[in-house]
Amino acid sequence: MMGLSKSNASPGNRRRVFLFALVFAMLTGIGLGAQDPGAPESNQESAPPVNEPAESVEREEEVIPAGESDPEIDRLFAEELEGPEPERRGDESDSSQEEGQLPAGVIPGNVLNFVDRNQRTYTLDILAAVDMVGEWDNEEPDTTRNEFGLREVELGFFADIDQFAQGVVMIAGHNEGGEFFFEIHEAYFNFPRFLIPNLSARAGQMFFDVGRLNSVHRHDWKFTQAPVVHEELLDEEAAEDEGLELSYLMPWPFWQELTVGVFNGKTFGHTHVEGPKKNNPLYTAHLSQFIPISQNWGTEFGFSYLRWHPTEEPNRVTHQYGFDYLLKWAAGRGSQFELSSEIWYRETREKNKRRFDPPAAPIETRVGGYIFGEYRFHSQWGVGYRYDYFTNPNFRDEDGKTQKKNGIEQNSVMVTYYPSEFSYFRVTGERDTILETGENSYQFYLQADFILGKHPPHRY
Repeated sequence: MMGLSKSNASPGNRRRVFLFALVFAMLTGIGLGAQDPGAPESNQESAPPVNEPAESVEREEEVIPAGESDPEIDRLFAEELEGPEPERRGDESDSSQEEGQLPAGVIPGNVLNFVDRNQRTYTLDILAAVDMVGEWDNEEPDTTRNEFGLREVELGFFADIDQFAQGVVMIAGHNEGGEFFFEIHEAYFNFPRFLIPNLSARAGQMFFDVGRLNSVHRHDWKFTQAPVVHEELLDEEAAEDEGLELSYLMPWPFWQELTVGVFNGKTFGHTHVEGPKKNNPLYTAHLSQFIPISQNWGTEFGFSYLRWHPTEEPNRVTHQYGFDYLLKWAAGRGSQFELSSEIWYRETREKNKRRFDPPAAPIETRVGGYIFGEYRFHSQWGVGYRYDYFTNPNFRDEDGKTQKKNGIEQNSVMVTYYPSEFSYFRVTGERDTILETGENSYQFYLQADFILGKHPPHRY
């Protein structure tokens, strides 16, 4: 063995030396080889075994002169200062590592860990969300697919890129009319501190921060189907684009945040085509404010605005205005109540050719909203109700006359079972009413969702 005379060491003395070094290292907070306590041994030179072979019994005890240190203890601390050996390639892995154990240096509980040249440790978190929905009706013609299937699978990757930015990537595969499409939902830089105090930024492809629902991924919704106004004026899941978004937390004594964004604007909503180039980008703005009412009650409301060109015609502009509201109550043992709502209004106009002409009449107007309430009477059970209304105020019939009574009205009732925050099962009954004719249709949904890995915090 290193530094020990073959004629002077006994197993008893060696055991005492090793145990002393081990206890000393534990008391000073130093792990052998800089490993995690639960990690297996690294590929460094191993410490002397506690049980020596039988032939070592004949060794004589070494006499260490006074004032000199024990070479065995010096070796252990030298290994600690040197740190672990460089990472091996896959073909150089230690065959002695037990199957199923984490490699040396990996922290249990994290997915992937890596260290930069300045010895800063970063963790890559991974999310997998699965959304399964069954939908049935008894209408002629069918209003649903009358089957149970996989609606969407989403993979998310989250990590600190460096000391300045974080990275977010969300990849989704979703079912559209029986055909599965894979695409990037979001991929952006997130700068928590950007240029000045209270300012943050996102750059890349992202869901717009407008309204309440648009920035929330579908597996985190409190209902199975999107509200009618959301689907008609934003998208079936969310309106997204590539661009830059800035958020500024106002320096008031109360919480108020302003978010503004500028995006390419070639298309609006969700699409699989690039879209034509347009003269001006798409602009967004969202002002939100939170007011704490008491220890158990809180409310948040906001105002949104979007502006873009719906076609390549430079004089045609669409303006969209929105209001969102949330009232929330939470008590002990999981009981809580949530009331949320959004109202959206859209109009498309032709820009005036002369600056001071009165505004032209809108070519198209649409308005709608929803109100949703859920009561969690138990930590694992909740019941909810949602009312939807959507109409076109300047809709005209075949004779060219304005028909004020048009659009759709929807009522939905749902019961949700939450085994944990990582899964839920939901049953929904829905009635749709066509306002022009008064005809009703009924749909039923069964939803089952689960999440693996990291679960980012929900928006309030």
